[in-house]
Amino acid sequence: MNNAYNNDRLNQPANGVNGAAVGFICGALIGAGVALLMAPAPGAETRRRIGETARKLKNEGTETARGLANQARSTIGAIQEGVSHGVKEGRAAYMSEKDSRSVYSEREGT
Repeated sequence: MNNAYNNDRLNQPANGVNGAAVGFICGALIGAGVALLMAPAPGAETRRRIGETARKLKNEGTETARGLANQARSTIGAIQEGVSHGVKEGRAAYMSEKDSRSVYSEREGT
């Protein structure tokens, strides 16, 4: 059924995108820290590297946040479609039941 498909799709994780993004950012931070500790350099060079790494992580974090925001919008859209579909089905079922009861009442003479 289409409705069951939509419900299953909404309950599935987003292919590990969130976990991968967090893992990537943590790995980048750890890697940057280890690189700074293991590679001796003058203070100015170290500060420059820290600045470059911070800018790079900021840009990657911004891109990751945009991706997550787009994913959230998509999920919200799917939820809205599912709710809208459910409301339409509920109205149709109500009207069908109401019509069948009115036909039954007319047959009984009430």
